[in-house]
Amino acid sequence: MLKLLQTTSAFCLLALSGYAQGSDTAPVLLARNTAATADPLASKPRTLNNLGVFAITGKVIDDTNQPIPGVSIVLKGTTTGTSSAADGSYKLTIPDGNGTLVYSFVGYKSQEVAVSNRSVIDIRLETDTKALQEVVVVGYGTMKKSDVTGAITSVKTKELLAIPSTNALRSLQGKVAGLDITQNSGQPGSSVSIVLRGNRSLRADNQPLVLVDGIQYGSFVDINPTDIESVEVLKDIASTAIYGTRGANGVIIITTKKGSTGGRSTLSFNAYVSSYQKGKYPRMMNGDEYAQLKREAYRTTNGDVYRADKDIFQVTELDYLQNRQFEDWQRYVFHNGLLQNYEVNLTGGNEKTAFSVSGGYQRDRGLLLDDVFRRVNGKVSVDHKISSRFKVGVNAIYTFKNQDKRDNPLNMANKILPIAKAFDDNGKLNIYPAPGYSAQFNPLADEQPGVFVNNIVDKRLFSSAYLDVNLYEGLLFKSTIGLDIRDYRNGYYRGHNTLANVGRNSTSGVNLNNTFNYTWENTLNYNKTVGNHSLQGLLGTSTLGTNYEEFTTAGNNQASPITGFYDLNSNTASKAIASRLRQTRIASFFGRVNYKFMDRYSLQASLRTDGSSVLAQGHKWGYFPSVSAAWRVVEEPFMQNSNLFSDLKVRASWGKSGNSAIDPYATLGGLSLSAYAFGTTAAYGYWPSVIPNPNLTWETTATYNAGIDFGLLNNRIAGSLDMYLSRTTDLLLPSLLPPATGYTEVMENIGQTQNKGVELTLTTQNIASPALKWSTDWTVSLNREKIVALNNGVTRNEANSWFVGSPTRVFYDYKKIGIWQLGEEEAAKAMGGYKPGDVKVADLNGNGKIDPGDRTTFSRVPKFTFGVNNSFEFQNFDLSVFVYGRMGQFLNYEYNTAYKPSALENASNVDYWTPENPTNAFPRPNSSYSTNNYLFQSTLGYVDGSFLKIRDISLGYNLPKALSSKIGVGKLRVYGTAQNQFVFSNLKDYDPERGGDLSFPLYKQLIFGVNASF
Repeated sequence: MLKLLQTTSAFCLLALSGYAQGSDTAPVLLARNTAATADPLASKPRTLNNLGVFAITGKVIDDTNQPIPGVSIVLKGTTTGTSSAADGSYKLTIPDGNGTLVYSFVGYKSQEVAVSNRSVIDIRLETDTKALQEVVVVGYGTMKKSDVTGAITSVKTKELLAIPSTNALRSLQGKVAGLDITQNSGQPGSSVSIVLRGNRSLRADNQPLVLVDGIQYGSFVDINPTDIESVEVLKDIASTAIYGTRGANGVIIITTKKGSTGGRSTLSFNAYVSSYQKGKYPRMMNGDEYAQLKREAYRTTNGDVYRADKDIFQVTELDYLQNRQFEDWQRYVFHNGLLQNYEVNLTGGNEKTAFSVSGGYQRDRGLLLDDVFRRVNGKVSVDHKISSRFKVGVNAIYTFKNQDKRDNPLNMANKILPIAKAFDDNGKLNIYPAPGYSAQFNPLADEQPGVFVNNIVDKRLFSSAYLDVNLYEGLLFKSTIGLDIRDYRNGYYRGHNTLANVGRNSTSGVNLNNTFNYTWENTLNYNKTVGNHSLQGLLGTSTLGTNYEEFTTAGNNQASPITGFYDLNSNTASKAIASRLRQTRIASFFGRVNYKFMDRYSLQASLRTDGSSVLAQGHKWGYFPSVSAAWRVVEEPFMQNSNLFSDLKVRASWGKSGNSAIDPYATLGGLSLSAYAFGTTAAYGYWPSVIPNPNLTWETTATYNAGIDFGLLNNRIAGSLDMYLSRTTDLLLPSLLPPATGYTEVMENIGQTQNKGVELTLTTQNIASPALKWSTDWTVSLNREKIVALNNGVTRNEANSWFVGSPTRVFYDYKKIGIWQLGEEEAAKAMGGYKPGDVKVADLNGNGKIDPGDRTTFSRVPKFTFGVNNSFEFQNFDLSVFVYGRMGQFLNYEYNTAYKPSALENASNVDYWTPENPTNAFPRPNSSYSTNNYLFQSTLGYVDGSFLKIRDISLGYNLPKALSSKIGVGKLRVYGTAQNQFVFSNLKDYDPERGGDLSFPLYKQLIFGVNASF
C-alpha cells in the first residue's frame, strides 16, 4: 500500500511537471510534500529536530526549466532567508510551517508562496518584462523602452532624490553617459554648465534643450526634485531631430508628476538641512613667507646681495613685521554656509480628475557674509477627463527668488599683504590696512553697514495647458499651449569705500528685464496593430515666440546711501539709461513614422522643417530628417535557449539638425552710436558698424549613431554601448574684410566641426542575497571634438583661439618646461636673452629661439568622464557611494598665475627658484617686475585639471513599516549625506571642477534629511 501511494504521488508530480512545460496556463508553483508520504502515521511534519524548527528544500527554475542561481528566498516579515545555489537548489529553516516565502531575483517577477507545512517547494520564476515594457518619454509622445531605436537614457525620481541638490540637473552628473555637467561656482544660486556629446558651434550656445512637460525651460531648473517623475536625455539626432533647430545640442525632457486616479490622496514631505564649508582651497603666503619673498625680490636686483629690511619695508610695515602683526584674510572672508530646503507634495484624484499640488522653500546662506539666496516655489497640476473622447489638463509652476549677491572679495583678499592690520584699536575697519599700499583695499569693505547692496528679485510663471481629443480608435489629437512669463530686477548700490570703487564715487543702478515666451503645438497621433505589424504615426505643428525687453539705468555719486538704488535721480555724475527689445519667432511642421514587425524589427523616420525669423529672406527654412532602426535579437528563435543573453538589441541611426546661431536682426546689419562735440555742445550720430549679409542660413549637424542594448546572466549585468560620429557644417563665423570696405568683418556660413565618441552604461547586480543587496551603476564617456575647417582655407584664428585640428575650446600659449638653471646661462641667452631663474618654455618650431611660432594649444575639453555609483541595502539601511571623474582637460589655474615675483602684492605660497633652491616650478622673485606682467607668467597657469572625487556618500534608514504605521506614516526615511569631502587631483588644496578660478570656491557639505509620506 505504501509503495502504491509513493508511485501515485510520483506519477502526479511528473504529470504536473509536464503540464507546466507544455501549457501556457501552467501554474508556476511546483510543490510536493514528501513528509506525508515518508511516514503516513506521523501526526506532525518532518523537522530537522524536535525543537519546532521547520526545514524546507527545493529548486528554482526559469521559464525554460533552467536553474536560477542567486535567487533570494526570504521568510516574509523577517530577515530569515537564503539564496539558491548554482543548480538552483536551496535549503531553509524557519520556526514553523505556517509562514510565507518570498522569491525574488533581478529580471524575474517576485513570488510569494505560502509554506502550508510543505517541506519541499519547487518554484518557477517568470521573466519580468516590466523593464522592457517600461515607458520612456520621447519627442512628442511616449514609447516602450523595448521599441526605442535611438540613444535615450531615462533617469527616474528615485535616482534624483537619492542625492539632494538645489538644481535637479546637477543630479545627472556622472549618471548619463555623454552628458558633461560641471558646477560653475560655489555661490548660492549658481548654475551648471551642460554639454552633451561635445561642443558643436563656435559662437552659439552648446547647451542642450531642456523641456519641462514639453515646454522649453532653461538650464537652471527651479523645480523641486520631488515634483519630477522622470528625466529623459535624448542624445542622437534620430531622437532629437523631431525638435529641429532646437535639438541640435541634444534634448533633456523633464516630466513632472501628475495626480493619481485611485481615489486616494498622498501627502509627502521632503526636508534637509546642510551645513557646509569651503572645500579644498589653497592658502596664500603668511607674513613670514611674504617677507622672505620680498627680501628675495630685492636680492635679485641688488647683485644677489640681500638688502637690509629697513631699506625695503615701510616704517609701519617694518614695525608690524617685527611685532608679527599678520592677518589671515581668508579666515575673515570665509564663513560656514547653511542650506535649508523644505518640500511638500499632495496628490490625489478619482477616475475623472487627478491633481497634484506642491510647494517648496529654500534658503541658502553662502560661504561669504550677506551672500544669501532665497527661493519659494509652488506647482499645481490638474488633469480632468471630460468624457471618453475629451481630456484637459493644466500645469502651473511659480517661482519667486530673492538674492542678496556679494561681489567677489577673494581677489583682494588673496593679493593684499598679510603684514597688515584689519581693524584699529577700537575695532573699526581699516580701509587701507597694509601700510604704504594705497591700492590695497580691505577685502571686508563690502561688509560695512549701509555701503553695499546688490539685490536680485526674479519672478517666473511657467505654465502649460492641453486638450486631448480621442477622434477615433487609435487616433489622438493633442493641442498644447505654454506660457513662460518672467520678471527680473537687479538693483545695486556700491558706496565709495567698497571693493568695486576703492575710494572713488559711489555707483548705483537698476537693471530691469521681462520675458514673455509662448509655445503652441498641435499633434495628431495614430496607433494601429494588425497581427505582427504595428504602426505609429505623428503629424504636428509648432509655433514659438520669444519677447525680451530690457531697461537699465545707472549713475555715480548718489546723494545718500540710505535710499539704496531707489533714488537714482540723485546721482550727480555719469547718468545713463538704455533699453532694448529682442523678438524671435519659429514656425515648424513635423512628422514621424514608427513601424514594428513581430516585436523584433523596428524602423523609425522623421522630418521636421523649421522657419526662423532671425535668418534672411529666402534662407529662413531648414529641413531636418532622421531615420533609425533596431533589431531585437533576443526575440529571434535561435536565441530562445540562450543562457547568456536575457536582452539583446542592436540600433543604428542617422539624422540632421540645425542651429540658427546668430542674434536677431544680425542679417539686417547694425548701427553704432558715435559722440561728437560742437564747441561745448555734445552731439550724437550713428555709423554702420555691422555689414548685412542676406545669405546667412542654418548651421547643420549630421550624426551617425550605432548602439547595442544588452542583458546578461538573467540581467545580472545589463547596459548599453553607443558609438557616434557627428559633423557640423556651415558654421556661422566672421570673415575679415579689407579696410577699404569700411567694415572689419562680415558674418558668413563657413567652417566645420566634428565630434566622435563612445559611451558605455552598465548596471551590475553584484550581490542579491536576502541579507545584503549590492548593485553598481557605471557610466563612461569618451568624446573627441575638433575643428575641421575655418573660413576661406584659414587654419587658425588666434583672436578667438580657434585652430583646425584642435578642440573648439583651447588655451593658446607657450608651453612651460621648467626654469632656466645655473650652468645654462649661454643657452638661456641664446634662446632670447633669458637668465637663470626665468621661466623656460619649449622651442616647438626648433628655430633656436622663442618666438610666436612656438605657441601651442591646451585642450579645455576632457578626454573622458565617468561615474560609478554603488548602492547597498541591508535590512532597513541603504548606503550609496558615488564616484565621479573628469579626465584629460587643461585649466588655467588662477593660483599659479597669482604668484607675484615682484612682491608688490601677496603671492601664492609656491616653490619659487633661488640659487639655493634650483626648482623647476616657479621663477625667481624679482623686484623689477610689474605686479601682473613678467616673462611667460601666463604659462604657469596651464595645468592638468583631471580629477576624481567621491562626490556623495549617503546613508539612510527606512523606518520599518510596522512601526511607521503605528505613528500614522506610510513611509519614513532619514538620511545623512556627505558631499565633496574627498577630491583627488594633481592640484594641492583645490577642486578642479571649479575650472581654475579662485572666486566662490566649491564647498564640502554634510546634509541631514527626512523623506516621509502619509
